[in-house]
Amino acid sequence: MRERHICTSLHFAGWMLVLLTLVATGCHRGEKGLVDDNYQLFEQAQQELAGRRFQAAIRTLGDIGLINPIETELDPQIKLLLADAYFFQAGTVNVVEAQSRYEQFLSFYPLHPRSAYARFQVGMCLFLQSEDPENDQEYTYRALRHFDAMTRDLAADDPWHTAATVMVHKCQDKLAAHEWHVAEFYRRRGFPIGMIHRLQRLVDGYPNSRYRERAFFRLAKGLEDRGDLEQARLNLDRLLADYPSGKLREQALALKDAIVTRLEQSEEQGS
Repeated sequence: MRERHICTSLHFAGWMLVLLTLVATGCHRGEKGLVDDNYQLFEQAQQELAGRRFQAAIRTLGDIGLINPIETELDPQIKLLLADAYFFQAGTVNVVEAQSRYEQFLSFYPLHPRSAYARFQVGMCLFLQSEDPENDQEYTYRALRHFDAMTRDLAADDPWHTAATVMVHKCQDKLAAHEWHVAEFYRRRGFPIGMIHRLQRLVDGYPNSRYRERAFFRLAKGLEDRGDLEQARLNLDRLLADYPSGKLREQALALKDAIVTRLEQSEEQGS
């Protein structure tokens, strides 16, 4: 019986030691003991994030609510700050975690005043997970759809509508770059049909792309080489109309003159 009592006492003492160790750890982290003011902890986490001490901010946010229940108005701010703490660390693992946190915030607080910010950040997480233009663009397409939906849902004077519009253009430019790289791949490998197909997608699908003027010219050349002179001329007309002061204007005019001459000669021979 005495042995059982001793064992029980030792067991209890062991648990007390663990508890004291946990308290001591908390005291060390706060230097003044465990902080029971959730707002104070939140402000501390904000300062840590502003100082780019991301892991410290995550730990501090994890301490909120350990002693006192989290206040209703504070909970969405905690969730959003925690998502930010992962996002601004960069790196794919952190970006994926941040996306999950922003989506969690939106699922809990879809009508919160900062929901548009969280929604924009989800799109940024998708965009940051996208590959270089030479590779598969699944995440760029997903980001484009996400930002495009934001531009449809938000009022035109909403700042996040403007930000989403900027990102729509960035996504489109990256997708246009992908089409350009694939077209160049086909050109170097001697597959003109594949090149023409990709360039056609670029000029028709991405009107704001910085690649578009070059794509028009390369497309016209490819069509000319294949003997499709009328389509080549039409694409040069589009180039000259859309880029009247473009860098390729003189080359486009010279190529168009050559194509028109060939078309006239063909008509004369036909008659």
